Amino acid sequence: MATKDIRRENFDVSPEQQATIETLQAVLNANSKKDAVLLAVELTLHLAMEAKKGNQFFVGHPGEALQRLIMLGIEKPEIKGWMYLTEHAHPWKKQLYVKGRKLPAAAVWIEMAVNNLSVEDAMDNWDLPREVILEVLQYCEANKTLLEMEAAEEGRLLQEKGVTLGRPTACR
Repeated sequence: MATKDIRRENFDVSPEQQATIETLQAVLNANSKKDAVLLAVELTLHLAMEAKKGNQFFVGHPGEALQRLIMLGIEKPEIKGWMYLTEHAHPWKKQLYVKGRKLPAAAVWIEMAVNNLSVEDAMDNWDLPREVILEVLQYCEANKTLLEMEAAEEGRLLQEKGVTLGRPTACR
């Protein structure tokens, strides 16, 4: 019998990461957590190689318009050229924030949609100039897929912590 060149990989995971791995195993119908993780690694590698070639990814239902899927961690969303928005340090969120504030662009956009606020109402509510509100709206419409993915992830994390969510937000 030939000896295989096998290496053991050990790493610690938090309870939340453990639950995510178990969910992955169930969704992929994998025989083991190891099989699920290795399949996810192979898929991620394949997607990363395709993205590096310049390919883009889309999702949708038959007969409906496809939406661009931004592969977080593999590609960066288009964030250049915004005058009033900037990146903000966060472990996994990639959306932009209003410069000089800890205010995510999506928070403004969602509240405007949910409460049917006009640009003027939003200007008063957040004490922001018209140009900032208009840029927030433009950014959020252009990056709707990213914002939806982040909202879904935030909802999943809250549910894991036992937080009961109300009705879905405007971007879901």
